[in-house]
Amino acid sequence: MTNESALPLTALWQNEFNADNLIDYARASKDLSEYIRVLVKEGYRHLVVPSRGAVPFISAAAAAWRLDIRSLPTYDERLKEMSELTYSPFHQKLILPFSADPQDATQTTAAIRRYWSRVLAGIVRRDGTDPYLTFYKVLVENLAKRNWLAALPSKLPTENFIFVDTVVSGRAICEIFRAFEEVGLDKCHFILIVDARGAEVAQRYQREIKAMADQGRCTVLPVNRLFTEDRGPAVSGVWSTVYPQILDAVRQRFEWARDAYGAGTFYHQVSSSQVKPRQGIGTPDYNMPVTQMYASLYVGISTAVRALRDAEAAEKKLADQVGRESSAFAEMLAERQADIDLDLRRQLEYQLMKFREAVEEMKPYSPLDKETTRILAEPRVHEAHPDAVVTVSSSHLVRVTLPDSEISRVMLEAEREIALGKDVLDDDWFR
Repeated sequence: MTNESALPLTALWQNEFNADNLIDYARASKDLSEYIRVLVKEGYRHLVVPSRGAVPFISAAAAAWRLDIRSLPTYDERLKEMSELTYSPFHQKLILPFSADPQDATQTTAAIRRYWSRVLAGIVRRDGTDPYLTFYKVLVENLAKRNWLAALPSKLPTENFIFVDTVVSGRAICEIFRAFEEVGLDKCHFILIVDARGAEVAQRYQREIKAMADQGRCTVLPVNRLFTEDRGPAVSGVWSTVYPQILDAVRQRFEWARDAYGAGTFYHQVSSSQVKPRQGIGTPDYNMPVTQMYASLYVGISTAVRALRDAEAAEKKLADQVGRESSAFAEMLAERQADIDLDLRRQLEYQLMKFREAVEEMKPYSPLDKETTRILAEPRVHEAHPDAVVTVSSSHLVRVTLPDSEISRVMLEAEREIALGKDVLDDDWFR
């Protein structure tokens, strides 16, 4: 099999999956954690996540908060802060598949993101009869074959939610800005993790992002390289599935979907059956190439988060011992932080070396190869849709093509559900 990139995995690992980038991710994750904690104090209680790329940062940000809790001096302080974490946005998280994968010139990314914005608006306003939200329920139950109550958190987001997304060119987030404005989602706060420290964002999108920041509604977290962006479940832990035929079918069937349509679901599974690679490939619960890489990246970022926390603690301890005004303070601090950094880099290089060895053992299955994503996703899809054709986009979106009879069945179910006008949020599970 051929990797999606012109670079072989070893070159990618050296150029992008390296200690510097893991440390950079850890810094951004710590910052994300702190920003979310500030927003919690301002009344924001929920996270909305539209992007697979944001997931590694959110996971590490939660870990950063847990580390801070452990460092508190008294049991009562730790208990109080743990309660805050338990009821924080990290545990009130809604993931919606805003990923846009138009199939032809008649479909637009803006329309797809407009659809998901209207789904979100229906949830925020508790409008369980909203057709966009009702159609999403049909997608979850009839295409993803998941329980509707498992697709949404029990505590649904209110209008004061935190929207965490990754940004490369800026087009996607600016389409979301406009879609939110159309539906009146104007109380949320955006936290944007921006690739190449913003150098790749087009000027017209930079202006829109800055305008949102000037309103106090947007925080920008720059990183050197979003090396996990669009590289699939091996780096995000999330499968994103799209159903191209549904995009056309829903536009043709419903007037309200003419300029706002979507068909996607998320699937989470980074665990794996305990079987050897050759025995496991092709079975629905097998995920080892993805699990191995996701776990390695998560451990690396978490290791860096801990080291950054240790560096902060070393500064505080030294200040208590010798005082910040001491002539020796700066030199002693630089020496201690250099030791922490050296130890961190040694740990990360060892972790990366062990992972490279594990990848070699998995050949010819590369976790970054979209064909590996297809091989792992296909059995899962076939459990629900035996006659489906599964392909994978260059950004690792899993595309599911269904027989015409199944498309007709799903659309009939959508017509029935929408005509009934039943409140899809009318359940004791939702609060």
